[in-house]
Amino acid sequence: MELSGGDGEGAAKRAKLSSSDAAAAVGEDRLSALPDDVLALILLRLRTPEAARTSVLSRQWRRVWALLPELCVPTAPEPHRFRDALDGHEVPLRSLVVCAGGAAPESMAIWLPAAARRVSGDLTLVNFDPGKDDEEEAEAAKLSALELPCFEKATSISLFLGFRGLAMPPAAAGVFARLAEIYLSHIRFHGPCALGDAVSSPRCPCLQRLTVDDSRGLGILTVSSESLLQMELKNLRGLWQVNVVAPALLELTVIHCFCNDDTQPVANISAPQLLSLEWRDAYDPSSVRLGKMAHLRLLGVSFYFVYGHDGLSQNHSCLSLLQRFEAIETLFLTLAYTREIENYQYLMEDMTVLPDITFLCLVVISSGHVFGASSFHVLRLCSRIRRLTLLFAAPTGSEAQTVCPSGCICDQPGEWENEELSLSHLKEFEIRDLKGSEHEVAFVKRFFSWATVLKQMKVTFHFKIPEIKAKELYQMFQSLSRPGMRMTFYIYRKFRKVVYVPEG
Repeated sequence: MELSGGDGEGAAKRAKLSSSDAAAAVGEDRLSALPDDVLALILLRLRTPEAARTSVLSRQWRRVWALLPELCVPTAPEPHRFRDALDGHEVPLRSLVVCAGGAAPESMAIWLPAAARRVSGDLTLVNFDPGKDDEEEAEAAKLSALELPCFEKATSISLFLGFRGLAMPPAAAGVFARLAEIYLSHIRFHGPCALGDAVSSPRCPCLQRLTVDDSRGLGILTVSSESLLQMELKNLRGLWQVNVVAPALLELTVIHCFCNDDTQPVANISAPQLLSLEWRDAYDPSSVRLGKMAHLRLLGVSFYFVYGHDGLSQNHSCLSLLQRFEAIETLFLTLAYTREIENYQYLMEDMTVLPDITFLCLVVISSGHVFGASSFHVLRLCSRIRRLTLLFAAPTGSEAQTVCPSGCICDQPGEWENEELSLSHLKEFEIRDLKGSEHEVAFVKRFFSWATVLKQMKVTFHFKIPEIKAKELYQMFQSLSRPGMRMTFYIYRKFRKVVYVPEG
């Protein structure tokens, strides 16, 4: 009885205390009692606008969001209020992302200087107007330009400006002392300060990666950098001269920049440590001087059109660049077919020599045509390769043509089907984006008779291939394999690449 009574008394006390604690908790703000750094970690899990709204909760909360090291503004901010918020921010920003929604340069100029003072890490500014197309954006860019402030403490700057005007800061504005990466896209450059001056070593002493993509207004680009490691120039309409002095540069990419047929491309490249060169652009050895590249290991060249008019300038550029090198470890070569070829000449015979290659990545844009003869021609010129990747690509911006017209001339150089070829050094073979067309299957079947010492084969099916077709090809290739050959197949399921093993 005594024990029982004791338990009843204890239970009553616990109930009373619990009731008292609950009543006290109703009026107590225990969350605000947490340290500010803990509160900031909590707010980092919210979107920036929601985090900012917590400032109305109490006087203490008013300053907590100003302690966040990362801000992401998903809609165009009111420029004056945003400037004041940045000026009042109490910690450096390791990341600032702003989606300006097509704001005018004058509007962004109000708050960007405050951002320059505050950002110590990454700045990303996106300023596309969803209601305008590229041409409308470009016309608007001619009217005014945003002058970029000098971000002395930022380590990375990425600007996507919808072809709005951008002027680089003058030398008097300061030095990008910590900037290691610059990505500039959809920009129309304005003077008077040139982009090259702003990104060269005197004003950008730590720059390691420079990318300029799909932009206009750069006629001449001159970069002199002691620190630059990677440089990418892509789709720069109006560019006609590039000068680069970069003793530490390892990777250089130039794609579709010298597109003016009336202007001869001019380039002077000094990059003695270069390992990778992708020059998918006009090339004339008399005006494009690449300097000594004794360490170069990877070369990518522009499309080579299998059919076309005699003297096609793009093919000439491709062949001229290939002839510059006696040996290269890795070569990326693209064979391209246009949809209509009946009035064109077969141009593969112009390709008479290739560098000594270890690894060949051969991209075929067949547009539905028979591609066996052209691919055979390439393999015959580099029969000592040890690795081969064959990528079946579709024409840019359109669906691939699956069947060429009846009586098409693409099948006329048919001798390759009976000619012998010995790929006696080839150990690894990879196929990507295999759709299983008649032409693809015919070429791969013939390939097995050439690659007699193959040890490893990987096949990645196209993401649209039907399951029944993938199973058929899997079984066919397995039947063609030799003892000791390892074959691996991949298929896309829910946009993920996974190992393929057919059921049943």
